[in-house]
Amino acid sequence: MIELAILAFKNLSQRKLRTFLTLLGIIIGVTSIVGIISLGSSMELSVSKQLERLSSDTINIIPGNIRPGRALSIIGAARLEKKDLEVISRVDGVESVYASLRDTAKVKYGNEEISLSVVGIENPENWAEIEAERLGLEEGKFISSDEKFSVVLGYSSAYEIFSKNLEVGKRIEIEGKSFKIVGILKKAGGVLATLDRQIYIPIDSAREIFGEKFKENEYSIIVAKVSKGYDVENVAKEIEEALLKERKENEETKSFTVVSPKFFQETVGSVLGTLTLFLSAIAGISLLVGGIGIANIMYVSVMERTRDIGIMKAIGATNNSILLLFLLESGLIGLLGGILGSIFGIIFSYVLSFVVSFAFTTERLAMSIIIQPQTILLGCFFGFLVGIIAGFLPARKASKLNPVDALRYE
Repeated sequence: MIELAILAFKNLSQRKLRTFLTLLGIIIGVTSIVGIISLGSSMELSVSKQLERLSSDTINIIPGNIRPGRALSIIGAARLEKKDLEVISRVDGVESVYASLRDTAKVKYGNEEISLSVVGIENPENWAEIEAERLGLEEGKFISSDEKFSVVLGYSSAYEIFSKNLEVGKRIEIEGKSFKIVGILKKAGGVLATLDRQIYIPIDSAREIFGEKFKENEYSIIVAKVSKGYDVENVAKEIEEALLKERKENEETKSFTVVSPKFFQETVGSVLGTLTLFLSAIAGISLLVGGIGIANIMYVSVMERTRDIGIMKAIGATNNSILLLFLLESGLIGLLGGILGSIFGIIFSYVLSFVVSFAFTTERLAMSIIIQPQTILLGCFFGFLVGIIAGFLPARKASKLNPVDALRYE
């Protein structure tokens, strides 16, 4: 076996240019797969950490039945109402709760008018308590119940969207109504950058602005903060059970979704996992092309070495020895391509990480690339496997050659 491996290596080293060109297809395929898998794992961890930082002790209740990996299901009149807010507030383990209305509205500052996401807040004091821990204020204060026409801006709404910065104390118009800026939130950035483009007002003002878009006592989302010492997932389960009982629904007919931190992670994992798998499948086409290249070069090698095969058989080489020799050659090509592809894949993932971080221009999305040993081993295994599969038929053909006919071959 060792002698055959040495012989296979010598045969490949004698055809350096041909071997290198054959390697390229495998290298490109493995590089793409290793790079994409590493980047996907790193992105999933980065997003999960960011979501955990902002949502580790909060639970969101939204209309519609959403399940990780499945489409949104709207059953009947899927909406949240004031009675749902009351039910949630009574659940053991819920420290505070607030509800909100969300829609786009025209926001005017000076001569500029831009459509932004406006959030009307019920229970502003509870909202302030929750958001103070999750995001915090860049400057100013939070809105309160007794300030109907006050507004808190997301970071981008204040500093990046309009040509001039919006400052605390200045006034803006929302759908023709004047509001005083009382606070500006800190920057969320990354996958939560949409929070930076929102503006927050008391819910009574929001209902006036949105008009008939929402029914009386209807909410877009309810957010509950879990008390310290309580398990967030258990409280989320109790909230769901309480709402199912109140709304007289079951798991299949429910028209709401309780979004816990675990739900966030499962959803993110499902989306990024599917995307990574899809991109890896596309990258796998390169491996297929590389396999075809190996098969082609091995067929040529069999033709060129037909006489050598005849001599080997004449001095006692068995069919299995010839088969193993050619399989070792194709396997070595694939393995070497897998090793080099894994190395380039690691470099590729770091380059992609830099490009993604630079594109989002935010430190909060900067990713620490995760290079898992199993990913590298998988890349090497894929390369070796493709080499073996691609070289099997040429190797089988070589092993079946008649030694007499092979010796006569010119």
